[in-house]
Amino acid sequence: MMTAMLSVPALPSSTALTLAEVFLLLFVTLGPPLKVPALFLQATSQIPEPEARKLSLQVFLIALVTTLAGGFIGRLLMDNWHISRPALLMAGGLVFLFVSMQSVLGQYHAHPPAPAETDGKPKAFSLAVPMVVTPYGLAAVIVLLANSWSHLRTMEVCALLLAVMLLNLVAMYFARPIMRTIGPIPLQILGVIIGIMTVALSIQIILGALTQMGVL
Repeated sequence: MMTAMLSVPALPSSTALTLAEVFLLLFVTLGPPLKVPALFLQATSQIPEPEARKLSLQVFLIALVTTLAGGFIGRLLMDNWHISRPALLMAGGLVFLFVSMQSVLGQYHAHPPAPAETDGKPKAFSLAVPMVVTPYGLAAVIVLLANSWSHLRTMEVCALLLAVMLLNLVAMYFARPIMRTIGPIPLQILGVIIGIMTVALSIQIILGALTQMGVL
């Protein structure tokens, strides 16, 4: 009886995230594209631009496959461990809140350079994880897939994930012209604004989990 109850798909509710909110959540946790140009340029400044652009394609593919695989594996483990969706939603909301606060405060701290190989060429996997595939970003994907109530919703989440990864690819591919034209300051300001909005979104996720649990 308990197993049958746990296998029932989740149903959409008033606390479910809209597609716009899903996109925002993925946008600010994976990469995000606003930070990627500066980080990618910092990691690839010692190699020619054509080689850096080729590397950006490799990073994109690794990040996309890693995120999708990690998201579906996490969802499978959640079902096998009988973790309820509200509990996972609450855990994800707490992680998002903590990370959102770090994201806002982290704008005022220098980011360490990405790891590089001994010959000075950065590794594609080291750039993909954790520069693009952040731990909290992967947690976001797991929560979103676990709370999917239909195949259509799952496909929509995957499509939005692909869109965010493509934005990361554009940010890496054109990192040098972006940084030459815009510079780091506007990107930092936008990062702070989105970070503040993410704090509010994280609180909304927590309130949604409490509502599903019947606490509110």
